[in-house]
Amino acid sequence: MKEVFILKQFSRIQIADGVHFSTIKDERFKTSRIAFVMQTELDRDTVSANAIIPNLLTSSCREYPTALELNRKLDMLYGMSLSCSSSKLGETQMLVVSAAGLDDRYTPDGEPIYSRMADLLCKTVFEPNVSGGAFDEENFKQEQRQMLDAIDAQFNDKRAYSMKRMLEVMCENEKFGINRYGTKEQVENLTSESVYKAYVELIRTARIEIICLCSSPSDDVRKVFEDKFSGIERKPVSPATEVIRSADRVKEKTDTLDVVQSKLILGFRTDCAENCSTQEELTAAKLMCAVLGGTAHSKLFNNVREKLSLCYYCVSRFDRDKGMLLIESGVQGENIEKAKEAILAEIEDMKNGVITDEEIMSAKLSISNAYLTSVDSSAGTQGWYVGQLLRGRSNTPQEESELIMAVTKDQIIGAAKKLTLDTVYVLTGSEGEEEE
Repeated sequence: MKEVFILKQFSRIQIADGVHFSTIKDERFKTSRIAFVMQTELDRDTVSANAIIPNLLTSSCREYPTALELNRKLDMLYGMSLSCSSSKLGETQMLVVSAAGLDDRYTPDGEPIYSRMADLLCKTVFEPNVSGGAFDEENFKQEQRQMLDAIDAQFNDKRAYSMKRMLEVMCENEKFGINRYGTKEQVENLTSESVYKAYVELIRTARIEIICLCSSPSDDVRKVFEDKFSGIERKPVSPATEVIRSADRVKEKTDTLDVVQSKLILGFRTDCAENCSTQEELTAAKLMCAVLGGTAHSKLFNNVREKLSLCYYCVSRFDRDKGMLLIESGVQGENIEKAKEAILAEIEDMKNGVITDEEIMSAKLSISNAYLTSVDSSAGTQGWYVGQLLRGRSNTPQEESELIMAVTKDQIIGAAKKLTLDTVYVLTGSEGEEEE
């Protein structure tokens, strides 16, 4: 008997081993969306091959073997679009192939575009442009070049590069330190044959969420995916994230490059993460991060950046899956140590209860507004529930907002007291004028 359970705004059913199909019924939008989300282990040996797969799947398929032919088909379906992404969620790799198109309510004569959209998405996912056990060589080479360009772009954007290096240092012995694309050498060593083998393994072993956002019933769409998986022998993995709850020493690393603006990043362990904390603890940690440096009314912005003028920017972010808080700033070389001391002083103040009601309310309203407005678009609504489902949660934005508004000052102080400094990373070089 397949498990079915109803959540606040959508229904979810298991259609195969490790595969779930969800429907979000929403009539606010003129577009329907379907996301095919694959979650697998983040592994150094497979990260590059897995990361390139969504790009290959959305560039062509067996029936439409060139980008031109596929785009013509998309145009015939009233401008339907295909998109893809590769990212990390904790220490798991998340690969998404999605389709968006005109909702059936707005097509001429009620033409059923939604079912055709699902059919084309299935063809891109399950019937790739493959011959002789390998992806089409020309398509593969093109996507390989684009991924190498993406890795180069990470280096050229020094803010992104410094964060990448920070995670490599802080999580040296953890999977979280793996870049979402892998290394340049790994991408260069990929072949169309090796990537196809990775694709076959991914379809067989990934945990999969299929999420539909629409105004009409999705029974026909679900049946299409059920039929596809009926012929696949599934052995889904159970990817997990290791959480280091506290730091026993402080690691320090300085890189020197030809940069105009130095970067200072402090990495903290929070003793709070999805797989080892309550919802209330996670919410308090998120609000603590916002009060510290997550909004334009935060302590780091008002005090370290504005009053002391030590940083061009100074922001904090909380990774709830990994249980890490990262504070990143752009500084002049001579201000690195001063900025570090000022940031640590703000954290010490929070631990001692130096937090105003205004700071707390400003952070609460900022987060609450972000939650409530995240579902103002069809993409945002679908994205919200993708995040919820992959974390095993079912909260609506309104419920998350209520949790944030209920956090007390004492809970914020308690979350701050759990912070332990793990890593100090500096990227420095020549100094000049402020970067844009």
